[in-house]
Amino acid sequence: MSVPLDPTFLTPERIEAALDAAGVGVWEMELPSRSFTCSTRCKSLFGLPLDATVSFENVVAATHPDDQRQLEQAVASSLDPAGNGRFAIEHRVVLPGGEQRWVRSTGTASFDEKRTKALRFQGITRDISDTRTQAQQHATEFEFLAESIPEVLWTAQADGAVTYFNQRWMQYTGQSLEQALSWGWERIIHPEDLALCLERWTTALRTGNKYEVEYRFRRHDGAYRWFIGRALPLRDAAGKVQKWFGTCTDIHDQKQTEEALRRREDELERAYQDLEAKVIFRTLQLEEQVREQQIHITRLEQGAANS
Repeated sequence: MSVPLDPTFLTPERIEAALDAAGVGVWEMELPSRSFTCSTRCKSLFGLPLDATVSFENVVAATHPDDQRQLEQAVASSLDPAGNGRFAIEHRVVLPGGEQRWVRSTGTASFDEKRTKALRFQGITRDISDTRTQAQQHATEFEFLAESIPEVLWTAQADGAVTYFNQRWMQYTGQSLEQALSWGWERIIHPEDLALCLERWTTALRTGNKYEVEYRFRRHDGAYRWFIGRALPLRDAAGKVQKWFGTCTDIHDQKQTEEALRRREDELERAYQDLEAKVIFRTLQLEEQVREQQIHITRLEQGAANS
């Protein structure tokens, strides 16, 4: 048997206490007056006096100077009746002592019935500094790994647009990172190999299967060398491709060795064929000589018998 929910249980005070315990600050702004209220935890996150009345301008002022414009633009976009009213942003906060923390704010705007103006803007803010620190540490470790390997390493979006190359690419091609990103790398592929490259890449993007192709890259001095490109997709829990991770490995010396072996095999095959032809010709000659000898012997025998 279900127990009826006590309507007095979820009071604003209890909700705020629960959010405070979770480290989440709550805020609300009435419009068009821009009257701003926020919870104690929210004030603490922005380093504002806990016992003072604060305004949205106080929140902006507490934001890192490099992030203030981004915050104001995000708020303006959320309050635009032509938009969806949703708000989400990550930015830095500078506390009174100079310490910088990262916060993430999410919220939504409410509009009048005709959706001509915003009436209320409310949401939550939480500290994500530890998460950002971990992400930055992972990024640092990835970059260290990427720059430690001898191969070209790259990443791409689910749609195939490249988002990262390690320094090996720039050192080899002479391209800047900006020139190479997205689809700018196509200019480095040998014209005879580009069609196959794009065909294999398009197929991999469509099917989510492994990508692999051999192609020639133009070096910064204009020379071409053979590489083998491989990539695998990173999928989410539902199996949807989120990102591609790929490498390009120089196989030019290997290709030259293989080509030299093929040429040698061709030479040996031709030599064998020539030798075989000579043997056949010599065999025919010997057979003809044997026949001639047999005819000669037969004539001698017939002459002896007639004498």
